[in-house]
Amino acid sequence: MKKFFTPLLLFIVLSASGQNASQFKDVPLSDVVNELSYINGNKYQKDALLFMDMLASTHPYYIKADRMEVLLSRSDGLLAECAVCKTDSEFVELLHAAMIEVRDKHTDVIDAESYGRKSTSKAETQTQDGKKSSGLNCALDNNGELFSYQLFEKESICYLQFNQCNDARTLGDESLPRFDKLLDAMFADIEKQGIATLIVDVQYNNGGSSKLCDELLDRLCPLSEIRMLDTYMRFSPLLALYNPKAGQAMKAWEEAGHSDELYPVPQKKKQMPEHKYYEGKVVFIQGPRTFSSAGILITTARDNNIGTIIGTESTFSPSHYGEVLPFRLPNTGVLGSVCTKYFERADKDHADDSSIVPDIVLDLDDKPATWETIIRMYASK
Repeated sequence: MKKFFTPLLLFIVLSASGQNASQFKDVPLSDVVNELSYINGNKYQKDALLFMDMLASTHPYYIKADRMEVLLSRSDGLLAECAVCKTDSEFVELLHAAMIEVRDKHTDVIDAESYGRKSTSKAETQTQDGKKSSGLNCALDNNGELFSYQLFEKESICYLQFNQCNDARTLGDESLPRFDKLLDAMFADIEKQGIATLIVDVQYNNGGSSKLCDELLDRLCPLSEIRMLDTYMRFSPLLALYNPKAGQAMKAWEEAGHSDELYPVPQKKKQMPEHKYYEGKVVFIQGPRTFSSAGILITTARDNNIGTIIGTESTFSPSHYGEVLPFRLPNTGVLGSVCTKYFERADKDHADDSSIVPDIVLDLDDKPATWETIIRMYASK
């Protein structure tokens, strides 16, 4: 089932982009402003036309002609509903219905009034699922840290709770821990104790920087041997508005005859320090809140046969869209965000799968019972 997200989650995405509402750029005007339906329309009809044109020309999903045709076929109905629209919040719901295929945590819209009511700070919203609990029942409970690990020497298990793909480096806060330093300490302890199983829990992790995931993967096998997701960029007027160099690249790409093609982003060779690679069992726990970079970690593990995945079926798609641009609709002030990149999983035979089904399905609601099950499955005999 497709998951929809509340205005608060869109607020988090827009805040995380480093923009506040006053810094959002208006969607670029296009030829639609010369159409009679725009000239004679009310503010909702005008912005509906701009929105549909921007979405069709920006989001990678709609670069395929049949998909764009489906989107644009909704325009007449949307304009008719906008003709009798009374409020910005009602208008937002109409846009939600029009963008049904791509509305997710990265691509969405919110009216300015609702956005303004979300006064929660960026730091608080980024850790809304990471507040420390006063009484943890078991290891699987969210401990409120960015990341931490515990050794269960009797069972020969190391449990890594990886709640955010962020640390002192990505958040620019030296008071926070560094993930690479934690990995140094954790794998030193694993080697010292001869730990047989590493459990990586990302059930609370909704993303951040994939650099941290790479640092973990590179401890499990050489990063140079791992098949990563392929990245494609869709050039657009909105992207050029934020990044003039992208506009120049778009012009060159189109002049070369690629106007209806995604641009393959070259993968940079990732340099990691040399170290020993963990040779024990690896288990990943995914849940309904696993998303974005944490989803990339799970997808990369599955496509490279790194470890076992347990937990619930993913709410993220293994091939997905990202690289968010914020925007504002000029006539209503409605705010939004839209993706500009497509990340295609390494396993091309399953590139269009809608989810990742775990190797072992576990109920993550009853944490103590689930932890007991995990101990039974992976404790050394």
